Amino acid sequence: MGTSQSINPSVKNNPNWGDLSTAITSASKSSAISVSQMHNIMHHFVKAVGGSSAGSGRSSTFGRAGINRAQRFMSFVSDVQRGGVSEALRNIGVAATAQLSVNDFINYLLAYCSEGNSNLDETAANSAIDELLKYLLNNTDSLEGIESIFQQADINTQQEWLCYFFATYIMEFSSELFSTRIFENDGDRVRTFQEIRSYIQNSLAELNVDRGLQNVNWNSDQGTIIIKNLQTEILQIWQQE
Repeated sequence: MGTSQSINPSVKNNPNWGDLSTAITSASKSSAISVSQMHNIMHHFVKAVGGSSAGSGRSSTFGRAGINRAQRFMSFVSDVQRGGVSEALRNIGVAATAQLSVNDFINYLLAYCSEGNSNLDETAANSAIDELLKYLLNNTDSLEGIESIFQQADINTQQEWLCYFFATYIMEFSSELFSTRIFENDGDRVRTFQEIRSYIQNSLAELNVDRGLQNVNWNSDQGTIIIKNLQTEILQIWQQE
């Protein structure tokens, strides 16, 4: 997952992170992680980042970078659907697109979406965008294929992409914060985080709210509000014990 970055003092000094660490440690030693253990882990995560209000960017620990990255990504998707992938790339400063490889495309879009890499929140959000792009473009070998994927994405598909991003964002943040200390001596790091991630994605799949993703100006306050509301709703899933 992501590389080590500075951690906000509110993380180091927050006793709620200790509760989350304990929950992850306990789960990692279980032969099978139960649904109640999963919910407990996510409940402590939400509590530690400041509650569901972190979804609207009110926490200095987690959430702000996710809003920024998700909004930029959706802005690019919207540009591709309106004018094609070459025009969308020109809008972000990439003029020479004729010989662009898929890896080049990912790197350019990742650079556009990922502003800053100075703290754990930014690192986790950047890694989540990288994982999302690899997930979407894994079987694509041309710009034409990329354009087809983006242009054919309906509202349900776009919501699925956003949920994949936010699930990955949470996991990147948690894994970077805890993986080294928790799994030094025992516990299966890979299995534990794979199971938690699967649980998060299954939980988000149950979200079925019309968010009005059609005809959104993603560069405006409208786009910001939609992303904030979605991230808040995601965190609200686990706010109650």
